[in-house]
Amino acid sequence: MQTSVSIDLGIREIRQLTAFLKEKHGVDFNDYALTSFKRRVENFLIANKLGMDMLFKKLESAEFTDHFAGQIVVGATELFRDPTIWILLKNIYLANILKEHGKARIWLPMCASGEEFYSLSILLKESGWSDCAEVYVSGISDETLTSIRNGKMKYEKLEISVKNYSRFQGAGQLSDYFKKTGEDITFDGSLFANTHFFRDNLEFHHDLPPMHLILFRNQMIYFNPTLQYKVCDALHDRLVVKGLLFLGILEEIESGNNNKYVALDKEESIYQRKN
Repeated sequence: MQTSVSIDLGIREIRQLTAFLKEKHGVDFNDYALTSFKRRVENFLIANKLGMDMLFKKLESAEFTDHFAGQIVVGATELFRDPTIWILLKNIYLANILKEHGKARIWLPMCASGEEFYSLSILLKESGWSDCAEVYVSGISDETLTSIRNGKMKYEKLEISVKNYSRFQGAGQLSDYFKKTGEDITFDGSLFANTHFFRDNLEFHHDLPPMHLILFRNQMIYFNPTLQYKVCDALHDRLVVKGLLFLGILEEIESGNNNKYVALDKEESIYQRKN
């Protein structure tokens, strides 16, 4: 009979870990929500059969740290999550951007997996907008970005993704866009023709042109209020005037940033830069 393994890290251990990562590698998890971050680290230790002493030794390596960071950041769980958002994006918001500007610059910051990006790419393809959009995908881990660039997604995510695609009222079959490769599915690389991939962190140092649309969904719930404010402030500066910011449906712009954004659809967490 197998017994389940349990690890319960203390706050001091977590603080030591975040301080080490920032000092050694410039990877800053200090303002992530403590409970969520602690749970992610504990699960990583269990999955990799490590104790904290061995984790610190392995984190001396930049390559292992890249892998660790990619595993700690929470990824998307499915394609076309919250299908209503994608319908609104297609029929109203992205259509209006293209009508006004002719082109759309779209950024997906801090991607920990590819599902949001693949969903957007399929939407653009089916709408005939692939050549009208320039897409930027950034993440904290080179390993993760390589996986996204190669179109990888776990096969176990397919069932719910097919249901979401149907609710999105996709033009064909989701299987038109991928092939099965072992335990993964691999999306057609032609979907990603006008995409720029680059490594970045939550300080967003990378030099980018102003964006018409930023998709940053279901990530801020893992930040503490200080980091939420800083990220919303930084994203505001990366948008064109009247540019759009899509958050997760359980996320919202806090009062400190209210003078910078207007809520276009509070229920769906769609915001627009004021000025």
